[in-house]
Amino acid sequence: MRVVVVGAGSIGAHVAYRLREHGADVVLVESGAPAQGTSSSSFAWLSSFPQMSWTEEAGRAALRRTVHQRFHELADELGGGWVHWVGTLTWGAPAERAALHDAALVCRERGVDVAILDAATTTGRMRGLLVEPDGEFIFEQDSGWVDAPALIERLIARFQDLGGTLLRDTRVVALLRSGDAVSGVVTDRAGTIEADAVVNATGSWGSHLAALGGAAIPLDLVPGLMIYTDRVDPATVPSCVIDAPTWLSRPDPSGGVAIHWRGEGMTSVHGGNGWSAERILADVARSLPALASSRVARTSVGIRPIPPGGPVVGALPWTPGLYHVLSHGGIGWGPVWGDLAARELLHGETVPELAAARPERFYHQTPEIGRFADDAEQPPVAVAL
Repeated sequence: MRVVVVGAGSIGAHVAYRLREHGADVVLVESGAPAQGTSSSSFAWLSSFPQMSWTEEAGRAALRRTVHQRFHELADELGGGWVHWVGTLTWGAPAERAALHDAALVCRERGVDVAILDAATTTGRMRGLLVEPDGEFIFEQDSGWVDAPALIERLIARFQDLGGTLLRDTRVVALLRSGDAVSGVVTDRAGTIEADAVVNATGSWGSHLAALGGAAIPLDLVPGLMIYTDRVDPATVPSCVIDAPTWLSRPDPSGGVAIHWRGEGMTSVHGGNGWSAERILADVARSLPALASSRVARTSVGIRPIPPGGPVVGALPWTPGLYHVLSHGGIGWGPVWGDLAARELLHGETVPELAAARPERFYHQTPEIGRFADDAEQPPVAVAL
């Protein structure tokens, strides 16, 4: 089976690698360079708290429970160095503390290793962190962050070692059709590539590629600002992920600190954006004093694709051959989507946990209007003779 995967970010790299590993002939097409889009401008956080306390559709909830285990397995498979299980420390604004406490208890019941700490214990464990003395703090042990560009590089290298083809700087300009089915792509540099299936893993461009195949897949595009400081002495800042009421921070491979300011509590899209990088850094430095003498080294904005109602995985029945894999949290969900896409595309499975993720949910049946009244349905009319 030949498959064209469009998009070499996190999701596309996982899907291409897993399809090739399962024996498919795979061409991975990327309009620029791998990991240049949202995957390189993401906080790339792996966490189960408070997500495991949320009420979710049953299939997605079942898949969420497998995410961290898949990363542990993938590290064994590919070799490590790109995933950092450093834990996450979370605290909320005063109005959020009761809800976070309850969420921690629910997560603990569902198997998440979380500890509820007081301020003294927290400051004793977290070097370089200032916290309010009356706060409550939750530490999740089996969580951390991913060096997404390094992981994508590793996935694509293994994909190519297995015989997969990567086309860089190559844009898909049209989709081939064979009847109703999508049967390949037309590119600006590599010409026409015929295939048994095309995978739409283009992230924030997902609606555009879908449209080339006659599919209407809506996405909300939510930009998120990332800030990276210059190098910081690692002994002066916490080594874990910090999930504060208005910002997130973690170590960065550059030796600095990566910061995402969201301006509000946990939401499905990580909230809003701060006024300027310098002001955000000054805000974070109130809790991490070592950053007061640091500078903003660079910033980036990731365009997060948020499908209404959650991830989109699968093909429309009336547009076979065009398989969509689009979701928020593409780094965290990447290994799961890669596995499931291979099962469905290559082995003919219908994964039941994906029932609510199908793109058909964006379509409505044409309503039954009923018959229009015609002469036969009108009251009889007397005709003068």
